[in-house]
Amino acid sequence: MEIESKFLVPEETDFKALENLSKIASYTISEAHIQLNEDTFLDTENKDIMAAGYYLRVRKSSGEKGKWITIKSLGGFKAGTHRREEYVSFLPEGLSVLECPDLRIRNMIFEFTSGLNLSPFITLKQKRIIRQLKLEEKPIADLYLDRVNLKSESRKKIYNEFEVELKSGGTVDDLEAIRAFLYSHYRLVESPFSKFERACIFRENLPEKTLLDLRERAVCTQLANHKNIYGKQAKILLLLDRGSSPEELSLLLKTPAPEIEALLSRFEKQRLSIFPFTRSKEKTPEKNLIFYFQSGRGNPEKSWTEIGYEEWSADTLLKYYGISREKAENIMAGSLALFDGLSAYHGLGKKERELLGLAALLQNIGSTVSSREEKTLISREIILTHPLKGLKLNELKMLALITELQDSSKSEKNFCLALEETNNNLSPAFQNKALTLVAFLRIASILETGNQSSLPCRFRQLDGAVEIELTELDAEKIAKKAEKRSELWEYLFNTELRFIQARESLESGVTDKTKREKVEEDEEKGEEKLREKVEDRIEKRIEKKKRRETQKFTVSPEDSMAFVAHRIFAYQFSQMLAHEKGTRKGEDIEELHDMRVAVRRMRAAAIVFGEYLESEKVEPHLKGLRRTLGALGGVRDLDVFREKAEAYLKNLPPGHEHDLDPLFLTLEEEREKAREDMLDYLDSEKYSRFKKDFSEFLDFPETWTLPTSTEKHDSLPHRVKDVLPSILYARLADISAYSEWLEGPYVSIERLHRLRIAAKGLRYTLEFFESVLGKEVEGLIKDFKVLQDHLGDLHDAAVATEMLGAYLKTGAWELPGSEKVSNEKKQVTENPEGIEAYLAYREAELLTLLDTFPEAWEKVQTGEFRKEIESEIRSLYEVH
Repeated sequence: MEIESKFLVPEETDFKALENLSKIASYTISEAHIQLNEDTFLDTENKDIMAAGYYLRVRKSSGEKGKWITIKSLGGFKAGTHRREEYVSFLPEGLSVLECPDLRIRNMIFEFTSGLNLSPFITLKQKRIIRQLKLEEKPIADLYLDRVNLKSESRKKIYNEFEVELKSGGTVDDLEAIRAFLYSHYRLVESPFSKFERACIFRENLPEKTLLDLRERAVCTQLANHKNIYGKQAKILLLLDRGSSPEELSLLLKTPAPEIEALLSRFEKQRLSIFPFTRSKEKTPEKNLIFYFQSGRGNPEKSWTEIGYEEWSADTLLKYYGISREKAENIMAGSLALFDGLSAYHGLGKKERELLGLAALLQNIGSTVSSREEKTLISREIILTHPLKGLKLNELKMLALITELQDSSKSEKNFCLALEETNNNLSPAFQNKALTLVAFLRIASILETGNQSSLPCRFRQLDGAVEIELTELDAEKIAKKAEKRSELWEYLFNTELRFIQARESLESGVTDKTKREKVEEDEEKGEEKLREKVEDRIEKRIEKKKRRETQKFTVSPEDSMAFVAHRIFAYQFSQMLAHEKGTRKGEDIEELHDMRVAVRRMRAAAIVFGEYLESEKVEPHLKGLRRTLGALGGVRDLDVFREKAEAYLKNLPPGHEHDLDPLFLTLEEEREKAREDMLDYLDSEKYSRFKKDFSEFLDFPETWTLPTSTEKHDSLPHRVKDVLPSILYARLADISAYSEWLEGPYVSIERLHRLRIAAKGLRYTLEFFESVLGKEVEGLIKDFKVLQDHLGDLHDAAVATEMLGAYLKTGAWELPGSEKVSNEKKQVTENPEGIEAYLAYREAELLTLLDTFPEAWEKVQTGEFRKEIESEIRSLYEVH
C-alpha cells in the first residue's frame, strides 16, 4: 500500500526553495540525488487494465540497466492523502512485461488483459530530485521534487510536483505534520491525481472535474457500443460526462428525460455498481484464486501447444466425458437460429456466434462427473483446464463464464449476484457479451425436447416484441416454457419474445406425432463436499524422524488385513489417549498436534481397511473419531496460524515486533473460546462413552475377522500379500486421476486441496505397510511427504489470506458466509498497516506455492515413480 501526499508547485520560486530544503519542522533531510525517468503506460486497445481500476507503468531510469514495472490502483485520494495499491518489480534488460519475474505482477497482467496485446498509449518524462526525510535517524518518508514533461500530438505541458511518500517507519500523524509545515511555508496546491491520471486528463483535453473518473470512463467506453440495456446506460453516462443535459439526450436518444435523470441519480449514489460486471470491488484473494492461471508456462498469445498444454476440440471433450452430441447439436442449432434471427437487436459478430455454438455444445459437459447442482461449476472447470484449439485466453474465459451462468435456477434478478460470485476477471465488455449469449442458450435449452429441437424458423417484428415461429408439432407447450425462459433477453433488450407454432406445421395436418415421455434424470449422487478444517502445519518437527507410530510393529505378508487393522487402531488409539492429558493441560501445543494426528491416522486406516472389516461394528466408532477430530481442529488451526505469524515477525526489521499485536489479541480470544469448546467435548459423556466402547471393541480382536470363504467355499482374498497391490494401485490411481484437472492453463484451488487428501491417503497406506514393502519405500514416503507439505502450505496460505481479508474488513476471525459468523459488530484496528503487510506476505507465499506446484507434481507423475511403486510391490513376494 502506497501512502503519500502530492502537491502541485505553480510558483518557480517555491520550486527553487524546495530544491534547497534541508529541514521540515523537526525532521531532517538527506542529501539529494537526481534521477531522469521516462515512464511508458501500457494497456490493451479497450483499456482493460484501466477498466479493472489499475494502470501499468514501465519506467526507464537514468543509469540503470533494465526497467521498473509498476501496477497501481486508480483513485484512492481522500482528505489530502493518496492510498493506493502498489506492486513494483525490476524488469531485467531484454525481458518483456509478460516475462516479469514478479509472480503477482505477471498474474495481475494476465488476469486484467486476458492475454490481449499490450501497447503504449501515454509517455511522460520527468526530472526527479530524491531525498529522504528522517526523525532521529529513523526513515520517515521519501521526498520527490519532479519537473514533469507531457506531450500529446501538438500540445505540450510542463508542470512541477512535490511528493511525500511514507516509508514503513512513518505514520499518518507524521504525514499530517509535514503537510501542515509545507502549507505554512510554500504556495502549494493539493493534487488529487497521480501523474498517470493527470496525463490522461491532458491527453483527452478534459477538465479536472467531470462526472466520470478514469475507470468509470474506461468501463462506459467499453460498453457504449453494445445494444443491450447496459450499453445504452453506458452511452448515456458518457454523453452526460461530455456536458449534454438530460433534455438534450432525451431528444437525441428518444429516451424519456425522467428515465435519464433517474439513471444519473442512481449512478451518483452507486457509481459503477449499477453494472453487474463491476460490483465486486472488494477483491478477496480466495475469490481471485478460485482458479489460478499458470502464467509461468508461457505467453498466452501463442497457441496452447506452444506453451506446453494439450489442446482439445469440442468433439474430443464430448467423447471423453460421454456427452450426447446429438442433443448438444440440437441446442446449438436453436441457439444459432435465435442469434441470427435477432441479430438486429444484439449487434454481435462472427466470433461471438462461434463462441455461442461452442457453449451450446459444451454446456452439459460436466453432467457426467458431478451432481446436477454442481454441473455448471464442473463444466466451467473442465473448460478452463482443457483449453480448446483456436481459442485465445479471453475467449476461453468467456466460454467458461457462459457455461457457468447456464444454471436454470438463476433469473435476470439474480444474475448480478451470479456475475459477482464468478469473479472471472473478464473485462466488462466481454462479460456483457457473455450475458447476451447466455440469454440465447437459456431459451435454446428449453426448445430441445429429446432427439430433436423446436427450431426457430421465422421472426416477425411487432410493436415492442418479436414473434418467433417454431418448427415442431407440439410446439405450443414448448412456446410457453420458452417465453418464460426468455426473461433475461427481455431484461437486456426491453423486447418481448413471443413463440408460436409454425403455420406450415399447422397446415400439414401432421397431428399424430406422439408426445415424448419426459424422462426424469436420475440425480447423481454428488461427491460429499468434505472441507477439512485448516490442516496442521508441517507435521511435527522435520528431523524427529517420526515415521509415524505405525512403525512400532511389524507387518507380515501372510497377515490378514483385519489383523493388521486391529493392531494399527490399537496402537493409534493408545497414542490418542497418551496425548490427551497434555492436550487438556495445554502447556505444549505439540501434545494436541500428536493427539490429532493419531485420530487422523485411525480415520485413514478405516478407509484403507474398510473392505476387510465388518462395517456395522466399526461405523459407530468412526463417528466418535469424526467428532473428536472436529473438537481438536479449532484450537490446532489457530496454533498453526499463530506459529506462522510469529515466524514472519522474526524476519522483519527491528521496530516491527508489534505489527500483529491487534491480530494476536483476537486470536487469543478465539483460541480461548475454541479451547473451552474442546475441553467441554473431552469432558462430555459422548467422548467418555466413545473411549469406553472403542476400548472394549479393541479388546476382542477375533471379532474383527471376516469370513475368508463364501458359502460355496470360494476363497476370499484377505492376506496382505494378496490385497495390498490392488490397494496401492487404487491409491495411485486416485492421484493420477487429478492429472486432467491440473495440467491445463488454469488450476482449481479446491481441486488441489482434494489432491492433498488423496496424496495423504497413499502416504499413510505406504507407512502402514512400510515393514513389508521394499527398502526404497522410505524414499517414496518422503516424495509424497514433499508433495503433501507443498499442498498443505498452499492450503494454509489460501485459508490465511481469506481469514485475514475478512478480519481487516470486519474485525472478526471468521470466514465470510460461515455459519459461525457473529451478528456482533467488532471494531477493526485503527492502524491496519502491519496486518495488511502480513496479508500481502501470505498472498505472495500462495502465488509462489501455486507457481512451483507443477515441479512437485511432476515428481510423482513420472514413469520412474510408478516403477518404484511396482518394485515395492514385488518385494511382497520375496522371502522376508
